[in-house]
Amino acid sequence: MKYFFSSIRTFSYWRYALFSVGGLTRTLAITGAIYMLLEMLDFFGMYTKDKYSAYSFFVVIGFSAAVAVLSRRPVSRVSYRIPTKDFGFEVLVGDLLASPAKNIVISTNSTFDTDIASGLISPDSLQGKFTANFFAGNTLELDKQIEASLEGVESQPTSEGKGKKKRYPVGTVAKISTHGKAFYFLAMSELNAQGTAKSTPKIIDAALEGLWEYIATQGEFGDIAIALVGTGRGRVALSRKKIAERIAQSFADASREKVFSNKLTIVIYPGDAERFAVNLFEIRDYLSQSLHI
Repeated sequence: MKYFFSSIRTFSYWRYALFSVGGLTRTLAITGAIYMLLEMLDFFGMYTKDKYSAYSFFVVIGFSAAVAVLSRRPVSRVSYRIPTKDFGFEVLVGDLLASPAKNIVISTNSTFDTDIASGLISPDSLQGKFTANFFAGNTLELDKQIEASLEGVESQPTSEGKGKKKRYPVGTVAKISTHGKAFYFLAMSELNAQGTAKSTPKIIDAALEGLWEYIATQGEFGDIAIALVGTGRGRVALSRKKIAERIAQSFADASREKVFSNKLTIVIYPGDAERFAVNLFEIRDYLSQSLHI
């Protein structure tokens, strides 16, 4: 509800709901329908034109605009299923860790650091919240599962930074099984000497490609949920909308030759949706009109 009221206070919502091509088209369509109805009433003598008020035109336009806006009200969830394909998308505003999906993606750095106590991993980050919620803050147990999953995976020694000294290629995945779910720790950012994470659009593309390949060959078949990777501490210079589009297109590209999931859910953090005026209507339009399959 907070997201709803926050959305209608933003110019981006009104620009899309009323002052966009879609909004104006819907307003004119409703106006045309009312005009035809009035013409019919006049033809049958039920409500003739001589009875119209001098302000009828403005009343009709105002009513049409109001109906158009109501039909394009803010939503917190949109979905789109690909025609003739066995998979679809859902984009929603919510908590990724509360997702019912059996496969959940957690973005991390290429050294798979987990140290929250030193501040290397923020307790407010998605990874920090995951550790608190699913491991009760026990990073030692989490490290054991990560190391077991990465056994045999090629890495490079590194002396840089404050964390672990093994660096894995971008797109490397460590699978963590707990609470009846599979969590995929995805290496999609690099830590500098000061322990600050950084990513780029190219790194995100490479990481997503590695993620889909891993899930297809070593993961669990089922619905997948993922956040807008790179938009927080990854510091990627792309809008939330563009990142959502990039994730969706990457998933669609990977699903052309093999089906490893019937549904991808992209979860947008409520605070981000409000702060950055994320418009789910625009994302749904992209999925239905611009997604390359």
